[in-house]
Amino acid sequence: MNTLSSLLPIPLVITSLSLWLPLAAQDNENIKPNVIYIISDDLGYGDLSCYGQKYFKTPHIDKLASDGILFTSHYSGSTVCAPSRSTLMTGQDTGHTRIRGNGNHELLEEDYTLAEVFKEAGYATAMIGKSCVAGNGTNAQAPHVAGFDYFWGTLSHKTAHWHYPKSITTQGEQFKIEGNNGRTGTTYIQDEYTKRSLEFIEKSKKDPFFLLLSFSVPHASLQAPQEAIDPFIGKMGEDISAKGRHYSAVKYVKATHAAMVTRMDQHVGMVVDKLAELGLDENTIICFTSDNGSHREGGYHHSMLDSNGMLRGGKRDLYEGGIRVPFVMKWPSTIKAGMTTDHPSAFWDFLPTICDIVNIDKPTDIQGVSFLPTLEGKNEEQKKHPYLYWGFAYKDGRVALRQGDWKIVRYDVDSKKNSTYELYNIKDDLSEKNNLAKQNPEKIIEMRKLLKAAHKESAVELWNFKSEL
Repeated sequence: MNTLSSLLPIPLVITSLSLWLPLAAQDNENIKPNVIYIISDDLGYGDLSCYGQKYFKTPHIDKLASDGILFTSHYSGSTVCAPSRSTLMTGQDTGHTRIRGNGNHELLEEDYTLAEVFKEAGYATAMIGKSCVAGNGTNAQAPHVAGFDYFWGTLSHKTAHWHYPKSITTQGEQFKIEGNNGRTGTTYIQDEYTKRSLEFIEKSKKDPFFLLLSFSVPHASLQAPQEAIDPFIGKMGEDISAKGRHYSAVKYVKATHAAMVTRMDQHVGMVVDKLAELGLDENTIICFTSDNGSHREGGYHHSMLDSNGMLRGGKRDLYEGGIRVPFVMKWPSTIKAGMTTDHPSAFWDFLPTICDIVNIDKPTDIQGVSFLPTLEGKNEEQKKHPYLYWGFAYKDGRVALRQGDWKIVRYDVDSKKNSTYELYNIKDDLSEKNNLAKQNPEKIIEMRKLLKAAHKESAVELWNFKSEL
């Protein structure tokens, strides 16, 4: 392992950055929009003040929403990290995408990815932060195989549980971060992700680029620089501490969670400011979202600060709290400021949307539906999903499907329990408190047929249900 005492000096980064740029259109006017997709890790639907958070503010992400469009019915790809990001990258739901659970799995060369869409359109591509193309694997080539010219971050999701990691991977090589031991350190990795992202934007400013900025907060070990925590101590109501078992010991759980989210919000502001400085803001799409609902790890629980708002459940659930996530998008040249939409959409819709934006033919084997008409304010032209499906073959098996305002849920699919289907009207009962299954047996029959059709067998037996849906 190499030693990275200064985390890649700037001259080295600039030299490597020059290899990322596409050969085409170096001197031509950039008419294709740059795209920055920022994804957080385990941030709940209610963790942003523009989505109702009352305990702390996220002004920079709020500004993205007010300058663009806020989605109120946007869904993650899954209720845990790896499959959720796999749906983003492939345009396929968890009944079809390659990665359907966490573990030592990664996208393969035959998987057509979001990054490859951009490459085909002549973009420079970079993923910085937590890997979105591999599970707990250590294959340094995975980002390159998936279409990224440049990667700087953590390939292993387990490494991403710590915000002072001992090492990072870049361009196929692993580098040790001097002064970091996982639980403590001198380099807060989220700060470095932002720094590398700003460098990529600067170097790529003359040509269209796609940046996937993948923060690993507020997931897992509750860690933030002390100066970020201090403003919240004593201001979060009665706070608690957490013993350091698998994750770090935490003196102020609520204050640290707030610090992690608000520091990330500041990083988003730095990205927006950089675009304005370079004159790129008008023709740059910038998105912000989370890979699933809020977690119950590291001493934190989503109920402490209303991280999921009024939604039921959290991470690993297929109730709304596990899969409905914030999604805001700014694109000044196209999206009118102050828009809000309740169009039901999901992670697997982003790939076909980008295909429409950059004029690339959409793959035929995807479940995603382009929401470009919604961005353009052409709601009458917006195609609707016949249904949205989630399969999670853990916790004894869980499935959910939304069709219009109806949502069917079943837990304990593979257990010995006599589990039954639950049915909710999401429009009237967002908190999923009133199970309408007994009153609507015909609807249950109809939606069970959709569930069976939605789930295609995986090559990984673990991800297939043993019982009939």
